[in-house]
Amino acid sequence: MQQMVSRRSFVTTLGMVILPFTALAQDNKTKNDKTKEEKEEKKKDAQEKKEDAKDNAKDAVEDHDNVADGPGTDRSQDRRQDRRRDAVKK
Repeated sequence: MQQMVSRRSFVTTLGMVILPFTALAQDNKTKNDKTKEEKEEKKKDAQEKKEDAKDNAKDAVEDHDNVADGPGTDRSQDRRQDRRRDAVKK
């Protein structure tokens, strides 16, 4: 005679199998939320770095205009030779 599975044992077994899967699904959902937040933070950080780089570039251009003698000019090379002569004299 074939033995039938009772409804209670079937539901209990089904519940025991489903619980780990629901817990796993919730963990994945929280991980996805965290990764989205991390991606947004990285985007904001990258944007801030870009803006800082732009500001630094503008400052460098402004500072370059204030330089007495730019590198490679005849006057800057003359000054460099003067400094070398002074160093040799000391």
